[in-house]
Amino acid sequence: MGKDVRIAVRVTAIKKEKIQAKARKCGLSVTEYVKQRALGYEPRTVPPDALFACLEKLGELADKASSPELDKEICAVLKQITAEFLLPGKG
Repeated sequence: MGKDVRIAVRVTAIKKEKIQAKARKCGLSVTEYVKQRALGYEPRTVPPDALFACLEKLGELADKASSPELDKEICAVLKQITAEFLLPGKG
């Protein structure tokens, strides 16, 4: 399914700069940022590299988990962190 319809929005220069700055903070293009906002999502800012290092360490711990219960708990924490900090929220 191709994208064949365009939506144009007129804003002031100041509002354009604000939208561009917010899109940059989220690591998105202005188009993607505006689409997500219009569809009720709240894009997250790009998290610091330290978060990804911690996630990697948690993943390594999950690989070494000594019991299925511990493995499930670690995986649940990884999913929660991903949902809270990485995925866009639906507001």
